[in-house]
Amino acid sequence: MILDKNVPTPGHLVLVGAMMLALVSCARQSAPQSAGDAAAGPSGANAPIKVAATISTLAALVQMVGGDKVDVFSIVPVGVSPETYDPAPQDLVKIASAQLIVENGAGLELWLQKLLRSAASSKARVLVLSDGMPVAGATGNGEPGNPHLWLDPTYAQAYVHKIASALRDIDPGNAAAYSANESAQIAKLAALDAWIRAQIATIPPDQRAMITFHDAWFYFDRRYGIKDIGAIEPSPGQQPSAAYFAALVKQARDNHVRAIFAEPQFSPKLAAQLAASAGITTVSDLYDDTLGTTPELQTYEGMMRYDVNTIVKALRS
Repeated sequence: MILDKNVPTPGHLVLVGAMMLALVSCARQSAPQSAGDAAAGPSGANAPIKVAATISTLAALVQMVGGDKVDVFSIVPVGVSPETYDPAPQDLVKIASAQLIVENGAGLELWLQKLLRSAASSKARVLVLSDGMPVAGATGNGEPGNPHLWLDPTYAQAYVHKIASALRDIDPGNAAAYSANESAQIAKLAALDAWIRAQIATIPPDQRAMITFHDAWFYFDRRYGIKDIGAIEPSPGQQPSAAYFAALVKQARDNHVRAIFAEPQFSPKLAAQLAASAGITTVSDLYDDTLGTTPELQTYEGMMRYDVNTIVKALRS
C-alpha cells in the first residue's frame, strides 16, 4: 500500500513516539500501583476490562462479545480513515492502561504498529485479528494485501471467536459470559449473512457491479456475487492518474455500473467526477472502516444492514 503525504515519516514517528513514551511514563508514575497491575487482569472484582480497538468497527465487535464486562474505545475517531490516520500523543496515553489492544493488521494500521507495541503496557495483550486469515493479495515481499475482511460476515464470525478467546484468557472468571455472548453473536452474524444474501438476490444479475472509493468491499463482493470493478483510489491516499481514471470510467460504462459508492471519511469530489464522466449516480454514505454517528450506525450489524440496503437500492434503480 502507498501512503500519502499526511502519513508520518519515519523521522516524525521517532519524534512523536518519544513524546508519547514520555507522556505514558508520566501517566504511569502518577497512577496508583494497583492501576499499573491492571493489565494482568481486572483491577477489581467488577471492574471491566479496558480494551483499545484501532477502529470503531472493531470496537463494536469487541462490545458485542464483552458486553458490560469491557470498557472499549476506538483509537481512530469515528468518521476518520484509519489508513491515513496520524496518531497524536494523547492516543498512546489513553492506551497505556489498556489490558487488550485489538487491531486488524494486514496493513490497515501501518501508522500505528510500532507505536502500539512500544508505548503500550508491557503486560497488555495485542490481538491481531487478521492473523491466520486468508488475506487477499498478501505476498511474501511485504505487500500486506486487502485488510477489510470484516465486511464478509463469515470472517466477522472468526473475529468474534478470536475476541472471545482473548477476553477469556485475560478474565477467566467471566469466561462463561464471554462464551455465551460469542455463541449468540455468531448466530446473529450467520442470520445477517443469510439476510444479506437474500437482499442481494433481489438485484438483477446484470446489475450486480460496484465501483467504490477505496478497495474496502472486495470480500463482501466476492461472498455475495457482486462484480468488483475497481476503486477510485489505487492505494490509500494515492490520487488516481488521468490514465487510471479514464480506464475506470470505461469499465463503469462497459459493465453498466449504476452507481459509484463513496464513504463519509473521504472527499466526494473524485467520486462525483467519475460519476459525471460515466453518466451514473453517486452514493456517498457507505460505512466500512468507521461506524456512523446515528444510533442505527453504532453497531456492526446496524452498519452492515444500512450498507446493504443502500447498495441494493442503488443497484436496483
